[in-house]
Amino acid sequence: MYSGCHGFLLPTTVRRALARVVLAGVSSIVLGHGAARAADAPALVVARSVDADNLDPQKTANTQSLQITNLVFDTLLTMARDGSIHPGLAESWTAAPDGKSYSFILRDGLTCHDGTVFDAAAAKFSVDRAVNPETNNPNSAAWGPITATSVDHNTLTVNLSAPYAPFPAFLTSIQAAVICPSSVVGTAFKPIGTGPFKLVSWTRNDRITLEANPAYRNFNPLITNPGAPHIAKIEFAVIPEAVARMAALRSGEVQMAEPSLEETADLSKDKNFRVYASDLSGQQMVMAFTWKIKPLDNPDVRRAIGMALNRDAYRDIAFQGLVSTADCPVAPHLPATDEALCRSYGVSYDPVAAKALLAKAGYGPDKPLKVILSVHKLPGWDEMHQIMQQDLATIGVQADIETREVAAFFDHMKGENERTTGTPVVWTMGMSGVDPDYLSFLWKRPGFVNMGIGPELDGMLEDQRRLSGAARTEKIHEIDKYLLQNAYAVPLLSPGWGWLMASTTKVEGFKMGFMVSLLFNDVTVAP
Repeated sequence: MYSGCHGFLLPTTVRRALARVVLAGVSSIVLGHGAARAADAPALVVARSVDADNLDPQKTANTQSLQITNLVFDTLLTMARDGSIHPGLAESWTAAPDGKSYSFILRDGLTCHDGTVFDAAAAKFSVDRAVNPETNNPNSAAWGPITATSVDHNTLTVNLSAPYAPFPAFLTSIQAAVICPSSVVGTAFKPIGTGPFKLVSWTRNDRITLEANPAYRNFNPLITNPGAPHIAKIEFAVIPEAVARMAALRSGEVQMAEPSLEETADLSKDKNFRVYASDLSGQQMVMAFTWKIKPLDNPDVRRAIGMALNRDAYRDIAFQGLVSTADCPVAPHLPATDEALCRSYGVSYDPVAAKALLAKAGYGPDKPLKVILSVHKLPGWDEMHQIMQQDLATIGVQADIETREVAAFFDHMKGENERTTGTPVVWTMGMSGVDPDYLSFLWKRPGFVNMGIGPELDGMLEDQRRLSGAARTEKIHEIDKYLLQNAYAVPLLSPGWGWLMASTTKVEGFKMGFMVSLLFNDVTVAP
């Protein structure tokens, strides 16, 4: 739900607000390279609710922007469905024994869209620009503590001031796009990469047109097609009104569109359409607590609340069956995530046991536990919170819902998480990323909106950054166990609740990748 650090996505309302901003200066970009050829080719037209805000991947944290730049640029490494790391532009990589440097051997024969060579020197240029403070990269912290880069033939070496185990996973993300040096001319930026599509034109708040890169070589394990995309051109059309987007999809004016959650339920029942949820989004929804305020300082009370939550109902009713129930503090498919192990640590739906725990803490029908259920307003979430309020009432918890817009909500929770007296608060939030290290952002003091816990967990979170392989996996499992057994976090749902796509059945091969990336390499469109 949050972007700017460790791969987190912007809240939906913030995404939409940012994307409506029209930047000062030129209102459209047109690249002459290949534009005439693309203009004559049939296009796959995709309707989106908002436009990108920037096509420089080192200048934006906006998801709609990164979905486009991920089509234009590649990454040094890639990630498979099981969370394992694979080669990308780098054919291999090694980490130093002390974890303070990584070496990447770049593939031979790589070229940028403008025909220039992409090699280790080009990769160094991109990394250096990404972490340069003058770039003002909103994702710079996620690159880790980089101190220097160097090139030896076709090997790029990145030096760090401290071990940073999440680094390889981050290099697979849409926030780690590698740009070609020819993208930057003085203060001007033209999106030139090695990716499957080339930018043809961009008219702000109207349309982005991309054409296939005929020289493309695919290295992403999520994609089957080894070469250039099957479709010649994609147009991303901005249609802000949901009703108008659906009308365009149903009429055939567009072949793909972003549906609302409510519209998705109707489309999924129509044999003429396909609906796509982002099962590799890395998104995770959790309940958290103002655990410094009595009686939420008691782990048994937090566990009781967790046992009251009917996650199956949230999945099936509030989110139309388009999400999965969750068991770990981080999303499925990420490195070191073990859902079965997390189930053994955490709580399950058991209202009878929840009542017993509350009774032991002194609460019952004659003395209900009064809490505030602090939430933000988003589709699906609203209905979930209503069901949640009923679930809590069933075990003797009186939860009064307080709803705020997303930005105001997180500002409010900063203060609530500092309180030690007053009415206790239970609240919900969502996060996403490509590595379990986002637990550090959430829980290492002061933590996200001051939700950090203490020195024991801080130490474990620091340790997992210094470790690698099986040792790191074991440490992450220790962190999961600590959070779940003490019920600091109660996992609710995953993934992709806020990122849906729909298409006609003429479209085949579309996929959504990690961090809600859009993958068109395998797409074909029937006449």
